[in-house]
Amino acid sequence: MMKKSFTNCLSLTLPLALTLASALAFNVGEQVELEAFLNARSDARFTKASNNIAATLSKGTRGEVMETKKMPSGNFGIKMKVEGGAHRGESFWVYYNLKTPLIKLLDAKNKELNKDQNKVDENDAVETAKKVELTADQKAYRAPEEKAVIDAATTALKLLDNKALLQIIANPKSLDCAPVVSALSVVPEDQYKETDVVQPYHEVATSPLHSSICQTSDSGWEQCKSADTGKIEGFKLFNNGPNKIVKNNEYFINREMSFEFSDLARSDMKLVISDSPDDTTSHATYSIMMFFPRTVMPAVKRVGDEFEVTLPNKEIVRYNAKTREVIGGVFTEGAMAQGDNKKAKPAAINYTGNGVMIRADKSGDLPYGDVETKSGAKAPSTTTATISKKGFKDCKIPSKDIWYTDYNKGGNVFVKSELTNDIGMDDFVKKKCGFSLY
Repeated sequence: MMKKSFTNCLSLTLPLALTLASALAFNVGEQVELEAFLNARSDARFTKASNNIAATLSKGTRGEVMETKKMPSGNFGIKMKVEGGAHRGESFWVYYNLKTPLIKLLDAKNKELNKDQNKVDENDAVETAKKVELTADQKAYRAPEEKAVIDAATTALKLLDNKALLQIIANPKSLDCAPVVSALSVVPEDQYKETDVVQPYHEVATSPLHSSICQTSDSGWEQCKSADTGKIEGFKLFNNGPNKIVKNNEYFINREMSFEFSDLARSDMKLVISDSPDDTTSHATYSIMMFFPRTVMPAVKRVGDEFEVTLPNKEIVRYNAKTREVIGGVFTEGAMAQGDNKKAKPAAINYTGNGVMIRADKSGDLPYGDVETKSGAKAPSTTTATISKKGFKDCKIPSKDIWYTDYNKGGNVFVKSELTNDIGMDDFVKKKCGFSLY
């Protein structure tokens, strides 16, 4: 889940005096809605050094205004009580920037609609609880010995990458007990840390859209956990400058590399890069990268003055632990740059490894999933994804052929079901591009 905004700046068509007078027409008791993903803070401190980010609230989050505070910059902090979702009933401070207003006041009609929706959510929760209650005691009995064998075999299959599985199908006699032995020593899911290089625990990510809580770890990177389950689902490296990649050391100006693996699953492991060249949200550019074959979950560890990141295809990228600049491995890195329209150019991160990479870029929004048209309708993103492999010509296809938006899961974006495993993805890449993942 991105904490950056995905909306364009609102046009300042009103006279300046009128705009400023109405910019904070939010009174205590009124209802507001977030028009972008925003950091939710425990108190009204919004500087980079403030270690008070309690959650990330998603676009569309609604809440009641509890308090407002004018900041020295002329912008405002708004304390809101969340009225739905995972953080229902909790109160947070969010930042209201006069230049880029990402919070809107809801009228009475919308407020009533939201109350009705909350009732629907509550009714759904009750019905779900009843279903769980009815099925809780309907467990199939298995002898302990039988269960142990099944559990070991299931875990072993998870540990096998798709290439190894294909080899076993082609030559059954090659199967031995080694995978089962290694399966018994795997790190349990509830003890997993992002420093562990392990195979994915699940094949497909299924969680609804939710907030992530990211905090600086003892080793220096940002560790991200699901706000719903508390499970680790990614880590981030921020380059805040000043250095040869990010020239200025100013708030909102940075390159962020977010390694994500929702549900600890193979299907949606990705790197999300955001280049923010100034304090205008719509000038940020986002890049999605996926690496194949997907053998392990992304991992990070500190080695002296470096961070060593393992990609899903087991290749390594090395970073300066202090500046977060790429210094080796299968990435090369260029400086963050802006075009004539002030928007950041796609991040100058080049992949030099021997695997397959899928990449898509877009300014002001994520380059995949549905977008909202001017009429308010939803339509698939028109961005193009590039599939590349060393020694072959780059292959370009519509992003909508890979990703889709699932409105039954809160509008979360997933890889299409036929591409969630590497066998399906390999068939897809062969047909579209003429080369294999392997």
